[in-house]
Amino acid sequence: MTPSVTPEARGRIGTVVSVRTSEPVSLRQVREYVAGIGGRPDEWGDPADPHAPVVTPPLFFHAACRPVVAESDLHADGQYPFLGVAGVEGATMAGGHSYELFAPVRVGDVLTARETLVAIREKQGRGGRLVLTTTSTEYTNQEGVPVARYEQTIVFR
Repeated sequence: MTPSVTPEARGRIGTVVSVRTSEPVSLRQVREYVAGIGGRPDEWGDPADPHAPVVTPPLFFHAACRPVVAESDLHADGQYPFLGVAGVEGATMAGGHSYELFAPVRVGDVLTARETLVAIREKQGRGGRLVLTTTSTEYTNQEGVPVARYEQTIVFR
């Protein structure tokens, strides 16, 4: 499949292309995340004080706003259906990412992720034409306080 870009997609450069809001962060979600990254989930939270504030692991914010998707709804290449930018098509692969952390996320927080399309670039690779999309996602808590920024480049081939 040769990558393609619609004029509408190019017209969205510089605009918010996605807004996602998490459910309130729960201690169970934090423990599942910790278990998934190889940590000890039983070490999170205070059994003596179930109301003690719990700060999440640093990159938890990213998982909190990701929608839960059935395996049958994934694309043929295993990617989430919301990966990328509407109007940009092709087989995907990671092109790079970076994180900036501003404030801790705590159990009980509700996060909002606002994803902005920063750029669409085309280049010629060894195997043919490539399209690279770059997005920047700002994460804020329920008080509007920025907690993180995530920048991602996706390569369509």
